[in-house]
This record gives sequence, structure tokens and C-alpha cells, in this order.
Amino acid sequence: MTKVKIRSKHVASVGYDSIDQILEITFISGETYHHHGVPKSAYTSLIHSEHPGYYLLSRIRNTYPYKKVV
Repeated sequence: MTKVKIRSKHVASVGYDSIDQILEITFISGETYHHHGVPKSAYTSLIHSEHPGYYLLSRIRNTYPYKKVV
């Protein structure tokens, strides 16, 4: 999974696995989450968003199931 650093107060990087449709979010705090069933279009919109933190909260977090990565 390739990770992309993005400009955000809270999000450090974003990764995407297109085969399994897993979106990986790593926060500046170091916590990492995997969101499952995320289409590539949502990943692309997230990384190109002017406000990725807002996009994550409004379009990803409550739409796709997620699990904290230990």
C-alpha cells in the first residue's frame, strides 16, 4: 500500500489498497485506521480535497466501516 502525505492538522498520511478497497488513515497522533469497502473515487476525492479532515469526517468515517490498526 502506497501512502500519500496530505496537508491536514490531524491527518498525517493516507493509503489505499485498490484490490481490497481499504483506505488507511494515519493521524498525526500516530493512530492508524482501516476503512473497508471504500471506492477509489472516495480515496481520490479525499487526497485532492482542500479540507481532507472535513472530507474524512463527513464522507468517509460514518459511511464505511473501520477498524483501528494495532
